[in-house]
Amino acid sequence: MRALIKGRGGDVVAAAWERFTGHRVLPKAALVVLAAALVAGFLLVRSERRDARNAEVLDTACGGVLPRAAMSGLLPGDETWELFGDLDLTGPSGRGPRTLLRCSVQWDEYWGDASGSLELAAVPVLDFAPTGVRLGDILSASAAKEPRWATAYLDATTQVTADCPAGLPGYPRPVTRFRVHASLRGDGAEVAGAPEKLRGAVAAAANHVRERGGCGGPAVKPSDVRPPPGPVEDPDEESDAVPPSCRWFRPGMLDGRAWGRDDREPDGVTGEDVDACSLSVPRAKPANRLDHVAEVGSVSWRGPLLPEVRTAYGAELAALSGAPEPESGEKSYTLAVWAESSCPGAKSLSRVTVTTAESALAAGRADRILAGYLAASDCRAVKVLGKVWK
Repeated sequence: MRALIKGRGGDVVAAAWERFTGHRVLPKAALVVLAAALVAGFLLVRSERRDARNAEVLDTACGGVLPRAAMSGLLPGDETWELFGDLDLTGPSGRGPRTLLRCSVQWDEYWGDASGSLELAAVPVLDFAPTGVRLGDILSASAAKEPRWATAYLDATTQVTADCPAGLPGYPRPVTRFRVHASLRGDGAEVAGAPEKLRGAVAAAANHVRERGGCGGPAVKPSDVRPPPGPVEDPDEESDAVPPSCRWFRPGMLDGRAWGRDDREPDGVTGEDVDACSLSVPRAKPANRLDHVAEVGSVSWRGPLLPEVRTAYGAELAALSGAPEPESGEKSYTLAVWAESSCPGAKSLSRVTVTTAESALAAGRADRILAGYLAASDCRAVKVLGKVWK
């Protein structure tokens, strides 16, 4: 009986297969369905591997501090992300790194070109390091061109400058600020809501640096993150700008006129331990053929620079109020006035020089100019140490 059923079953199967293969549509349709199933399975496996790879990139990039939700919405989920240039030096280090944090995520690479990328970096904001404490040394150091890594934020999509009151570790001089900037390039910039998500990533990276560096102070919020400052559109506006350290001076202090287009622009710098300014004053009513321009210089030193200042200017400080009056007939006269004060809250040593073609003008105005300079700097407990002709 079983043999009979088996035989009949085999005949049924054979007949069904014969009808299937002889059908004009079914074999092709079956092949299409099988191919679709294989492709779907392949795509599913590929998608799962891509998602796992992308999750690994997010867990690794920039020390894993990038917010997953924001980044998942910012980076294209249908592309495989690749991590480049990852660096995290926010922990304790023997030497201060020029880059605290850096990572670059790129996607859709063909023939070596990426169709989109996210780049983020955190760098310290370093004050200039003068080679000396004299006015010329300070101004020369401040005029040196900043390295590319320090100015890259100007070309970024968004950035923030964060405070670090306790100072970042590993630097010979106090570093109390750092900057985080990020750029979204290529088709990544077209993602809806990209600016908001990018601000969240920058804020998260900034707070990571703060916490690892023991900075203290308030946390960085996404609302603190803004586009970099744009260039000055009006060239006249840029040329007329007076450095903050020179804004205390008024041409009328030396009977001068306002600066014109052809006059030398004031040169100044404001640093952590020093403020300096050098400017020329066109005389409104020259007293003689040499009395066309007067010059004023001002410097205030604080903190660790004070011992070096007292060494560099030792002879001048020793001669305060004891040097003889200048001889007549010189082409120019320079009078230096020194003072100690608290500006503001920090013990400071200040020096103001006045150079004119008439010694009487310098002698009659130097004290008034020093007083105006210290008052504008909100200095208190002022003690004038004396003056000396140079």
